[in-house]
Order: sequence, then C-alpha cells, then structure tokens
Amino acid sequence: MGKSFILGIGGFYHDYNCALIDVDSRRVAMCEAERLSRRKHHTITEPDDILVPIQKCCNDLGCRIKDIDTVVLAHTDPFECKGWIRDEFSKAKVADVDHHLCHAAAAFFASPYEDAAILSLDGFGDGSSGIIASGSGTTLDEIQRIPAEHSIGLEYLRATYHIGMGGHGSEGKTQGLAPYGQPVFFDEYMKEIEILPEGNLRLGQRLRSDDSQLAVEGGYLSSLILNNEFLTQCCQRRIDPEPLETVHKDLAASIQKVLEEVVLRLAAIAVEKTGKDALVLSGGVSMNSSANGLLLRSGRFKNIFALPMSSDRGTGLGAALYHAHCVMGVPRFYRLDDVFYGQAYTDRHAERAMRKGGLKYQRCDDVATVVAEAIRDGKIVGWCQGRSELGARALGHRSILADPRNAQTKDFVNARVKHREGFRPFAPAVLAERAEEFFDFPKGVSDLSLMTFTVDTNPNGAQASPATTHIDGTARIQTVHPERHGLYHSVIERFGEMTGVPIVLNTSFNDKEEPIVETPENAVFMFMHSDMDLLCIGNVIGQEK
Repeated sequence: MGKSFILGIGGFYHDYNCALIDVDSRRVAMCEAERLSRRKHHTITEPDDILVPIQKCCNDLGCRIKDIDTVVLAHTDPFECKGWIRDEFSKAKVADVDHHLCHAAAAFFASPYEDAAILSLDGFGDGSSGIIASGSGTTLDEIQRIPAEHSIGLEYLRATYHIGMGGHGSEGKTQGLAPYGQPVFFDEYMKEIEILPEGNLRLGQRLRSDDSQLAVEGGYLSSLILNNEFLTQCCQRRIDPEPLETVHKDLAASIQKVLEEVVLRLAAIAVEKTGKDALVLSGGVSMNSSANGLLLRSGRFKNIFALPMSSDRGTGLGAALYHAHCVMGVPRFYRLDDVFYGQAYTDRHAERAMRKGGLKYQRCDDVATVVAEAIRDGKIVGWCQGRSELGARALGHRSILADPRNAQTKDFVNARVKHREGFRPFAPAVLAERAEEFFDFPKGVSDLSLMTFTVDTNPNGAQASPATTHIDGTARIQTVHPERHGLYHSVIERFGEMTGVPIVLNTSFNDKEEPIVETPENAVFMFMHSDMDLLCIGNVIGQEK
C-alpha cells in the first residue's frame, strides 16, 4: 500500500494556509501563504495562488503534489476557489469540514490534553460564529453552536472599525487601546447581550448589522456588516487620521470588557457542560491575549491551551487533523510545542542578500554576545534565526529586539521602526527560569512560551522592564526555554548577565501592514526602510555602511 498524505486547506475568506500530514511517518508541515506572497492576510485571487504554499509543504515532507490522496477543505460554504482546488486535485478525495469543527480540531488535537472542553469563537463561517465542544482522545463532540448573526467576534470587529482602527486584522489595535479608556458603555452593551445557560449568545437588535448576509466571499470587506445602531449612538465613526478622542478610548475599553465577560462566562459553561477541567481555546477571538489572560488569572480552569494560530491561519491544520483522527481513526500523535514551520536560510544566502542591499556585513562566531551587547547599548536589532514562525506573533525567529529598561524604547520602536500607533504595546521575552521574579501568573496552568496570554507585571518587573509593561500593568509574556529556543535564550541570558534584567523587548519583524519577514531579502529590505541599527541573520551581522 502506498503512502498517505492528507492536505488541509483553510483561509478562504482571508489568511489562506495549508497543512500537510504524512500519515505513515506522522510528520506535519504547514505554511501561511502571506509569508511567500507578501500580501498580508492573503486572499486567493487566482488559481496560481493555490499551489505555492502547498508546494512548500510538499518540499518539507519530501513528497510531490500528485502524492496527496486526500484534500480537506476547512469550510462547507461555497467559494469559487474550491472549484480551482478540485481541478488541481482531480484524482484525490476531496472533503469539506465545518469551519468551527476545524477551529476546534486544530486547538484540541494540537494541545497536550487527552480530555478538554473546547471554546471556539470568531467572526463567522459556515453560518456560525462559534461552538462549545468536548474533546476526548480522537473524538470531538459538539455541544453548542452560536449563530453567525449573534457573533461577539464580529461585534468586536465592528467596534474596531467604528473607532477607526481598520477592518479585519486590526482588532489587536483595539485591545492595545482599551487600557487607555474607561468602559463607560459596558453596562449598556451588556443589556444588548444575552448569555444563555446552554452556552449560546443572543445579540439585541441594536447590535445587529445593516446586512445579515454574512456568508459571502469577501464578507469581512463589506462595510454594511461593520455598522450598527448601538455604535452610532456611542459616537460618530472616526475616520483615520482624525484624532483619537476620549470617547474612542472609552469605546475600546468597553468592547474589550464586554468580550472578556462573554468569554469568561462561555468558558465556564464549556467546562461545566463537558465535565472537563482543561480548557482549549480557538477561533479568532482567542487571539485576544488580554481575554485569555483573564481566563488564566481567574483560577477557574486547571489547564488552558490557546492555539497560537487560533484565527483562520490554523484551520488548514484543523481540517487535516480532523480527518486523520475523526474520520480515519489515526491515534493522537501531534502536539504543538512551537510554531517554527517556515523556511530556514544559510549564512551564504544572508551574505548575498546583505551584499545586494548595500550593507556591510561579517560572519560572527558569537552572535549571542554581540547582539546582547548591542541591545545593552540601546541599539535596535533585527533578528532572523532558523525556521520562521507561523501565526501573527514572532517568537524569536523573526523578531525585532530592543532594551526593555528604557520606557522611551517603546515610543521609538513604534514611531521609527514599526511606523505605527504609539499606544501599541510590546512583549517581554523573559528567561523561563526567571519569569516568576518579574511577572505574576498561576503556575502550571498554561504554557506561556507561545505569547497567547497577558499576565500581571509585578513591581520588580515594572521597574526592570518599563518598555514592555502596558499602561494597565500587564504584559503579553513569552517565556524562553533553553531546550526550545537555543540561541534566542542565549541572547537574553547574556543580556541578563550584563544588566541584571533577563528580559528583552520582542516584536515581530515587520513594518506596519506588512507580513512578518520570511527571507533574508525581506529582512534586508525592512532593515533599510526603518530605523534599526543592526541586522543579524544566522551568523551574519550587517549594518548600514
């Protein structure tokens, strides 16, 4: 019998991605199209778009596209591109799986838990905006489904749009802005939201959009679904670059508190209905690290796992794992301990890119010490090592690193490097073995290495690392482990030895509205168009001549 390869494809609205499983060897490859196309939140526009990330996954597993015998699509809604996919894989078995089951499968089957309650919330897909499910071994049992028209994720997007932060993909700006305001609209908001005992939601008419036709291609791009009566009554819609006023900050604070209230109550219902003491989070709403942090700090859950690609970026993985476990009955074999599934590049490639970009460069035998010294001296460093990360957050393979001890570093990096709003926070990357000295969090409840939770910064941490402490005293922490993060850990360790602070400011290596850099050429281009001091790719260190 020949080898079996399962290809999961997701992101038909946005964030096109795929995952390939070699069933025999139990190996997994994944790819997000935006890293290769350089189109943020990549949408499929033509048949040629489809095969590029799939070919990358095939290269990783050493197979050919024609070896793929099963293709699983992470949507049952009709899309034109599904026809293109079926044409490309005319000899393969092609199946559709419900969008929210794909979200749930990605998180549960990638989690470390054999049994867990699952809460998946997002904007909309296949007529729904979320599910509560029970996961046990290789089975998923749906308990409750939330209709698309009662979507808390879509309401958060509506508020984001109304505040003038942007459309889909800009929700993190609202999360960052929220601590600057007061939740003055919270009580009125909650009068419009009913959380039913079985885990369903009901949004009042004032929260409903002008257009209820959500399930159309490009639906997130329709301004009709991004308006409602409630928001209009709160304030007039802000159009960027109009100034951010108090009312906009208050609206951000209000919708953030609403989201946290809804998520906390639904998560409690999920655990109660399933009888499980572990909680798994997925869907785009689970990208909200502040809401996840509230769950973590609540003490209501013994264990929590939040998938780092919980938005549609992870649905290709979910589709493939769902088919492997729930359809084929393959025993559990996968656990997401890191997100390093992209490409790695040689030092020769780095040198060639720097030479072409006109940088002066040299190979270095001890990049950890050189980079730690540069950060200590106030320099901003572009850092590219090994295989790139999946997801929206850099975890030390495609990162920008800076000194967290100076509060002004935050303003400088936002303005001069990332070219974005000044209220946007940055993450502290801290040695895992010393994290408790600077941050307060419940021990053993969750893995904090994936940057999916905010925690409280304690007084020692706030003093040591003001540039990564948000205005509300929290931080979206990344614990850095020697066995998982190698060289990245060494940089922070050396910086800690030099300064007494085993923390660096970490942000994704990308400019505003750009995907995270993938290749050395991407890194050199951004380095040359921003105010960074040093570029380190592998063992090659470059700078302006």
